[in-house]
Amino acid sequence: MFGFLGSLFGSKAAGERIIDGVSKAADKLFYTSEEKAEDSAKARSKGYQVYMKWLESTTGSRLARRFIALMVTGLWVVEHVSAIGLQIASVFSLTPANLIEAGKILSDSANNNNALVGVVLLFYFGGPAAMEGTKGLVNKWVGSKTIK
Repeated sequence: MFGFLGSLFGSKAAGERIIDGVSKAADKLFYTSEEKAEDSAKARSKGYQVYMKWLESTTGSRLARRFIALMVTGLWVVEHVSAIGLQIASVFSLTPANLIEAGKILSDSANNNNALVGVVLLFYFGGPAAMEGTKGLVNKWVGSKTIK
């Protein structure tokens, strides 16, 4: 067969190149589930490599990241604990309305920041495996539908 195509196009090698080109083109027409899985694995691996390079390049700012994580989560914890403390104290107070209101304000503030605290904790402790979860929490926190 290569001889026949070769005689049509000049040489046996030309016939082989034509057959190879046609088979490669036919292969590219179909995107199999195995190819999809391989591409997905490559994309995840690349994302992990980018994350690790970023961590290496920012090793000098680890102290700052820890400080930010402590600041965000610390404030959130103080709000929750204070809200609970005020609501419990209101039970023993002669005029509980102000304590209940203050507890509600603190509780609402802490609840509004749940997603932000989740992002910080996932980012700080989750590593590369948490990147998708972080995107979802950031979307929730900022109220948007997608982050690219």
